[in-house]
Amino acid sequence: MKYVQPKTYLTGVTGITSGLTDYLIESGNEEFLETIEQARSEGLSDGEILCSFYAKLCYKSLTLGQNANVTKIRDIEDNLMGCFDSGHGSVFEHCFLNFVTMDCSRVFTHELVRHRVGTAYSQTSGRYVALDDIGFITDPLLQEDTECNEAIQKLLLQIEDTAKFLRSKLIKDGDPFSKKKKVTSAIRRIAPNGQSNEIGWSMNVRSLRNIIVLRTSEHAEWEIRLVFNQVADIIEQKFPLMLYKLNKIDTKDGLFSWMSS
Repeated sequence: MKYVQPKTYLTGVTGITSGLTDYLIESGNEEFLETIEQARSEGLSDGEILCSFYAKLCYKSLTLGQNANVTKIRDIEDNLMGCFDSGHGSVFEHCFLNFVTMDCSRVFTHELVRHRVGTAYSQTSGRYVALDDIGFITDPLLQEDTECNEAIQKLLLQIEDTAKFLRSKLIKDGDPFSKKKKVTSAIRRIAPNGQSNEIGWSMNVRSLRNIIVLRTSEHAEWEIRLVFNQVADIIEQKFPLMLYKLNKIDTKDGLFSWMSS
């Protein structure tokens, strides 16, 4: 048994394919290719560029001359800020960010998967993955008292020993995988909610902005708050425009909160 803490990694962002170039040439908007290159040189991601592309598509404002009502073309960054300012949030559903969080508890994942709009999840399977050494995520509140901490460690060791005993009694060498799966599924019922696992998850920018505000609040459960502090920190470093009009507030507890301006 060992105590662990969650850590989150950005694994992917929506990208652009050659089909966009083909469309721009076919539709007479090839000048927008220069706008794309400018945005990339300024550090904007393909996902952000696509959000702007779809916003401009709505108004035929990719280039001048496509819409008689349009006399001025915004660059991609200004266009995105304008979308945030005007509440044109649907265009930010086109860009997905992909993450994986390791050493997180099922307390955390139960809370995370409540967010269903614009999301996708793939989690460690308790039916297929044997319960061996238990990595455990414990609330700091329970570690502050020595006796409480010792009681938790004693319980976890008992669970580990019981899981190993059950597996040795119910699974023999040469047993088919179908039996192993059934036994593994049965044994997982004794695992604690604080058991360490991994979850891959994806969210579009619109959903992610909302969830960052909700889950970094000082009133949020501590583990999901810790994870979304990590997420917001990753985005702030790599794609700061995605957090436009969100304010970072130091709550003096080692974490921070984000609030809509």
